[in-house]
Amino acid sequence: MSQVIKSFMGVFFLLSMLLLGIGILSAQTDVANALDYKADIIAELENSNYNAKVMEACIRQAKESGYEVEITTYTPEKQTAVYTTDNVSDTTDVVMAEVKLTYPYRIGFLNAVTEHQVRGYAR
Repeated sequence: MSQVIKSFMGVFFLLSMLLLGIGILSAQTDVANALDYKADIIAELENSNYNAKVMEACIRQAKESGYEVEITTYTPEKQTAVYTTDNVSDTTDVVMAEVKLTYPYRIGFLNAVTEHQVRGYAR
């Protein structure tokens, strides 16, 4: 009888570890997707020379994908502007932008959700 209990406990712990491992792998996939998305936003900003329409499109697309994006622009005169909505003003003098991407980090088996951020700079 004790062998049956030990066997079921072993199977239970094995399945628990398997599900936890799958949850962690899924969360790491979400992290990789967020890092790729941030790199894509930076490339778009650099290639468009910080065009306001491109910034608006990036912010709008991020919201549709479940991310929050904050773009901080910098000018040679040390002026900064922060954009979190798709209402971007004139960006003709922008020389650099900081992209802050906030994404959910989920481990389904534990029902744990936290928000993480990645930052990058477009120059």
